[in-house]
Amino acid sequence: MKNFSKIAKVGVVLAFGLAAGNAFAVDACKDQMAIARGSGHGVNGNQVGSISGTKWGFEQWSAGGSNSMTYYDNGTFKADWNNNSDYLARVGFRYGDNGPGKSVSGMQYTADYKYTKTGNASYGYIGIYGWTVNPQVEYYIVDDWYSKPSESFIGPKQGEITVDGATYTIHTFIRDNEDSKTGKSTFLQIFSVRPTARQCGHIDIQAHFNKWNELFKGQNATLPTSKQGQKSIQLKFGNVTEVMLMTEAGGGATGSVDYTYFDMSENGQPSEPPKEIERKAFGGKAATLPGTVEAENFDEGNYGVTYSGVQGASGDDGDHDYRGEDYASVDIVNGGTGKAIGYTAKDEWLEYTINVTKDGEYDIAANVSNGTSAGTLELSLDGKALASLSFTGVEGDWDTYEEATGKATLTAGEHVLRITIANDNTNVDYVKFSLNGDSGENGGENGGENGGENGGENGGENGGKEAIAMDLHMGAVAKTVQVFNMQGKFMGLVTVAAGTSVNDALKARFQDAGVYLVKQGSKMSRIAVK
Repeated sequence: MKNFSKIAKVGVVLAFGLAAGNAFAVDACKDQMAIARGSGHGVNGNQVGSISGTKWGFEQWSAGGSNSMTYYDNGTFKADWNNNSDYLARVGFRYGDNGPGKSVSGMQYTADYKYTKTGNASYGYIGIYGWTVNPQVEYYIVDDWYSKPSESFIGPKQGEITVDGATYTIHTFIRDNEDSKTGKSTFLQIFSVRPTARQCGHIDIQAHFNKWNELFKGQNATLPTSKQGQKSIQLKFGNVTEVMLMTEAGGGATGSVDYTYFDMSENGQPSEPPKEIERKAFGGKAATLPGTVEAENFDEGNYGVTYSGVQGASGDDGDHDYRGEDYASVDIVNGGTGKAIGYTAKDEWLEYTINVTKDGEYDIAANVSNGTSAGTLELSLDGKALASLSFTGVEGDWDTYEEATGKATLTAGEHVLRITIANDNTNVDYVKFSLNGDSGENGGENGGENGGENGGENGGENGGKEAIAMDLHMGAVAKTVQVFNMQGKFMGLVTVAAGTSVNDALKARFQDAGVYLVKQGSKMSRIAVK
């Protein structure tokens, strides 16, 4: 939300010179326009205007701090800001702030985009933004954020719309005597919020407009207001005065954004309904517990049904051949004991059909890495919380995996396990379930099947087949390794300084003689400590 009283009013956008058709066949997540951007035009201060030779306009606005915006001849733009209480940069259709607006009836608004972002903010909305008149409404289609919008600020859920590969929740809120296009006024806000963030894709804007009109039908409703009260207001979507792709960040915000692909149309291609994919276990066979659930083998099914993901987070970095393009929003990477889920974001989740063969209390161990922070995996079973698994992470290192552990009681039978990633940038290799006290068949599994080819399936049963190293030295860079006992039980992380001995580090940490399994990346070594 911003203070419009400080913005000079500017006329309508010039007629466009670029092709009007929005080619949905173009994949904005893969295509780049940066090399053909054309001339860059800097924007000074709070300013609105037209992008010459196109159908679009631009706007930059800020409250406090410093900022800059550059837009290009093809509509792409970049911006950065520092210590702003509120900042926005946007490009798209402008029909005049004080005019009658444009009816959305018979239109087909769409947008295709790709961008990268940095920074942090107390709040932020990234997606489609605009205003209507008759009545005055401020609206958002939120595809990404700096912190996910709370109902305290966007109001209660009014419905849902499934479009563009996700089920958005629809919310309404009243701004009570706040700044608007007409000065201080009381007006309705409408939000469509995507369940998990994405940084590229196709937005069928018209589908949201149509759904809002269908849902509201002009009736009155009593809603919470920005003044911590409630008021009755008409739920109606009017004529649009602007339809724009926007990044907004506020609350001491500092960051940047760079849109390398942009197209917006009044007569674009509507999104096709997603094809129905039958839900079933990966490969048609449920994972058996006690045993290991491989993170990359989540259930087959539609987006939002068996998995979520951050679409466009990694571009072509993920292995899309393993699961196919139907699951392209989940990035599968090489890591851990083979393949892992990578390039993840907060609140991303995946579901797995499992078959528990024995009742009992289970030890749980998830093999994870995070090069930016500590984190947590939240596990649920059949929709009920099961366990919370915490880990420390190793700064700048996604190759060193560690085990996040916990316990849970499971009952025999078929269930649905959900793994929710609570922190950005967490790689997940597997989650292993061992029946408590079973150190034979399952207890040594980390040392063998998942711990590396040298570990030995039953706690080092085959340990004598390879020589036991008396010592191991690090290179020029310090490394953090995972340490297991010969029964495959995770003992902890040990940081070994550059050029020093793993043997000495183990002795200092555990102070017990014996043989330890030391895992660095996907390599497992046996180290004897005297």
